[in-house]
Amino acid sequence: MGTSQREADAAADHFLLKIARENALQSLTEKELRLDETPVTIYPRPVRAKAWVRFGAIPMHVECWIHRTTSDAAGVSFTIRDKTFRCWIWGNAVRVEEAEVAAS
Repeated sequence: MGTSQREADAAADHFLLKIARENALQSLTEKELRLDETPVTIYPRPVRAKAWVRFGAIPMHVECWIHRTTSDAAGVSFTIRDKTFRCWIWGNAVRVEEAEVAAS
């Protein structure tokens, strides 16, 4: 990776972190999750994916790890610089990467 690519990646991370500092990460509510009536699958080895998350009203497409799922939602984590974020999002906002599907 060339210097210009590293600089571009650093600038993108800085921008994402600025958004994250200025806006609250959105997560599904208990009412939306219905965890008291919906089974949860917990993955002993998280699955790599890409997902749409929201900080306030700002959508962001991030590389993430799926840690748990229900029939409707996914519990994910992702890192911006050295800060890890966790949230529940709708399952259709997540796409498992092809390499992970092939390795399964």
